[in-house]
Amino acid sequence: MPTRIGVRPEDEQDLDRSDATNSGAPRLAQAISSYIAAVPAAERETTARELGRFARWLGNDVTLGQIAPIDVARYQEQFPESSVDINGRLQPVKAFLTHLKTLKLTDANLGAHIRLRRPTARQRRMDTRQQEAESIRITEQGLSSLHAELEHLENDVRPRVTDDLRNAYADKDFRENAPYDAAKQRLGEVQSRINEIRRTLAAASVYTAGSTDIVDLGTRVTLHDLLNDEEVVYAIVGPGEVSPRDGKISLQSPIGKALAEHRPGEVVDVETPAGMHTYRIQRIERSR
Repeated sequence: MPTRIGVRPEDEQDLDRSDATNSGAPRLAQAISSYIAAVPAAERETTARELGRFARWLGNDVTLGQIAPIDVARYQEQFPESSVDINGRLQPVKAFLTHLKTLKLTDANLGAHIRLRRPTARQRRMDTRQQEAESIRITEQGLSSLHAELEHLENDVRPRVTDDLRNAYADKDFRENAPYDAAKQRLGEVQSRINEIRRTLAAASVYTAGSTDIVDLGTRVTLHDLLNDEEVVYAIVGPGEVSPRDGKISLQSPIGKALAEHRPGEVVDVETPAGMHTYRIQRIERSR
């Protein structure tokens, strides 16, 4: 752990004895391990790497109550202004420290002492171009559905699951604490969905269906299954509206990709998990 600020060497032994009395308090390594398990799988490797660096710098055996704002400030000071993606290094630490406060494991929000750097004008221009290149087309209905789902997850579901996790954490016996494991997994799933919706909304571009000459977002396609000699109808929708049970599929689905930009009368082969299907496009209409 870094040298204590304002402590005389002769007082170190007294502080160490005081620390020993906190042996039953939650320790940093334990808290990090529990937190990483609840992080979405796509972010887990990066989060584990950055929190591992933070723990090695501060000391794995330090208790959460011993972490001071000055420690957090000093940690980020080691990164020079010229560091590449410094926010990518600090963001996981900031999120973790804020999470500790949410669970009331620390008295103060130590994450507030992580100051992320504002991107330069050049970085902002690059980010804008990247977002434009990765734009996701979405209908008005899909956009409204995603906003409603995000509000429900953030205002209702996540607080409830966080309370469940906090209550289960009070048990302290993590080896046989099924409610804790279930709440931790559920919180990870909820946060993963929230992150997914946020990424989609950030890249969303509202699209209004125009021509019905080709299969595209916002169209309703009637197909003739040549193998089974039956009629099949699909609505091509954007994120927030997909419902295979109701025949609503996305352009990114196997069928959506195969049909995209094809016209009435054309025959299309589609590779699906159930095998190869061959369809003739009967007609294309605007989705109702």
